[in-house]
Formats: sequence, structure tokens, C-alpha cells
Amino acid sequence: MDLSLFFELETSNLSEANVKRIFDQCIEQTMLADRLGFRSVWFTEHHFLPGFSYSASPELVLAHLAAKTKNIRLGHGIVLLPFRINHPLRVAERIATLDLLSNGRVEFGGGRAISESELSAFEVNPDDTRPQWEEALSILPKMWTQENFHYESQTLRVPQRQVVPKPVQKPHPPMWVACTQPATLEFAADHGLGALGFGIGQGQSNDFVRLYRERIKNCKPIGAMVNNKFALLTFTLCCDSDEEALAIQGPNFRMYGDAVRNLFAPWIDGKPPRSYEWFMKYWKETAYDAARSVPMSEIVKAGGACIGSPETCLKVLQYLSDAGVDEALLFMQMYTTPHEKIMRSIELIASKVMPRLKPSPEPAR
Repeated sequence: MDLSLFFELETSNLSEANVKRIFDQCIEQTMLADRLGFRSVWFTEHHFLPGFSYSASPELVLAHLAAKTKNIRLGHGIVLLPFRINHPLRVAERIATLDLLSNGRVEFGGGRAISESELSAFEVNPDDTRPQWEEALSILPKMWTQENFHYESQTLRVPQRQVVPKPVQKPHPPMWVACTQPATLEFAADHGLGALGFGIGQGQSNDFVRLYRERIKNCKPIGAMVNNKFALLTFTLCCDSDEEALAIQGPNFRMYGDAVRNLFAPWIDGKPPRSYEWFMKYWKETAYDAARSVPMSEIVKAGGACIGSPETCLKVLQYLSDAGVDEALLFMQMYTTPHEKIMRSIELIASKVMPRLKPSPEPAR
């Protein structure tokens, strides 16, 4: 199983000086991960969420990292694909440009946004997000591979144009989609797309991986190639002892749960759009209550977070590897997590966890 970093760029200190600081620190953290053999770094896209995320232009951060790193792959995941937020033509151009700048190190992940505050600001109808997400995913590979591209549907019209530049990776960068519920996981598998497991409890990972592996056997690829990888986000901090790690990252885990609850409030407390109902119900009835009431040490013991000593982190990551997860997205940079502790965590994982992590089972083809 590969290990990667994941960033939303969070902070509890909203001062402009501190926001600048967390950008500088994420660059340092990624450069260290690059030197120590982590596979990828992923930046998601969010808007208008002070404190929760300052990752409004992840493609710019990744372009900066392309010049600062040598080997680590650059995950733009997710790109919000509703047309009013990111027109598919602009997505194709930006991803290809980033692939050129990084000499073919880009991973592309698409999603549709999951908060009312983001969608309403861009005047996106929540009911349009699913079809526009699917439509964008279906045409992006064509923009990257066809010399002349033309497209027309009820919602989008592109006259014949040459979409340039083309990406370095052929036929195109690996494609992933954000998966927060069974329906999106099935879509990913059916269309030969990698699954980015966000909001999937580690206790569910066995069932979700099994579902994905079974369905992708008969996929009809939406792109020019199949990406049969399953990645899973896990809250992480590796310290010299369990006590130290839990004392630092445990409060951030709780704070994150409260922040997401507030973010989802318009739909959890009201009626969510139909395509968001499953996840909102799961979050309200299962995930949030567990995040608040279950002792942090028990959450870690059950594989719900990778927070602890190297031995503890190894157990959690081995559990994910044994479940068939191909890539663990280690979410370390949270509200109050000190920069030096994140740097130490990266070093400990590289020196004391990576060498002892046994391979994942061979994925079903």
C-alpha cells in the first residue's frame, strides 16, 4: 500500500499571517515527503470556508510544488466539476499544464462539491451536480487525447477547437473520483475510475473495497485507460508515543467533526437534495455521533484514525492494506497540529512504518 499526504489547509488561527504560514508549511511538509519516498500529495478544492479550508486554488499550490519536488506525484483531488465552478475546458487545460510542469506527475480527481454554501455562492443547483460531474468526466479524456474536439449536449456546447496543451502522460493522467457513498463507488468502478474514499469509515473499508473490486472487473472505461486503485483518507499523526499523538491530534479530530456538522447543517437539519440523502443520513446518524461519543483511543483501535506511536500507526495502516486499500491519504495538517510535529510524523512513518508495511493483496483485474 502506498502512503501519501492529503491537505485541506486548515487552521484555527484565522489571521492573515497564520494563513500564509500554513501555506509555507505545507510546502515544507511535501518536500520532506518527496525526499522520504511518499507516493503522492493531494490537495482538494474548497471555497468560502475560513478555518476549515484555504485550498481554493490547489492547482497553483501544485504548480509551485512541481518546481520544488522531484518524484512525489501531484494529486489535484478533487476538482469541483459543476460547470459554473470549473468549466470542463479550463479543467482540461489546467491539468495538462500541470502535467507538463511536473513532467508527468499529475493525478486527477473529480467531484461535485458537498456543501450548500459553496454551491449557492456559484449559483449551482444541487440537483445539477451529479449529471454535470458525470458529463465532465466523460469528455475530459477526449479533450486530452483528440486533436480536434467538438461537443454538444443540452447543457454544454463546445465548437470544434484544439484543446492545448496536451498532457505528458499518455493517454492522459490517471483519473479518480471522490466516493462518499455506495452509488459513487459503483460509478467509479463501472467506469474504470480510481476511487478516492472520503468520509468512508475504516470499519466500512472491507465492504467498500470488495464492492469496488467486484464491479470494476466488468467496467466500461470512461477514459482511455482503467485506473483500478482504491485510496482512503485517514486522520493521521505519528508521534513517539500514543499519549502524545492523541493529546495533539485527538482534539483536532473532534473539532473536524464539529466543523463538518456545521458545514452540512443546512442539509442535515433540513431536507438534502436527493443525490446527497444517503451521505447526509450516514453522517448524521452514524459518523458524527461516533466521532463525538467514542473515546479517541477506541476509534484508533478500531482503525478509524491513524493517530499514535509508530507501532499503533503500523497496525492501522496494515489493517487498511489487508482490506485491499491501494493508497492511504494521510491527513495530518489539521487545525492546531504544530508544523514540527507533522514533520516528525512524516519522518517516523517513513523510517518506522513504511519499511514494515506488508503489501496489499493483488487487486482484482
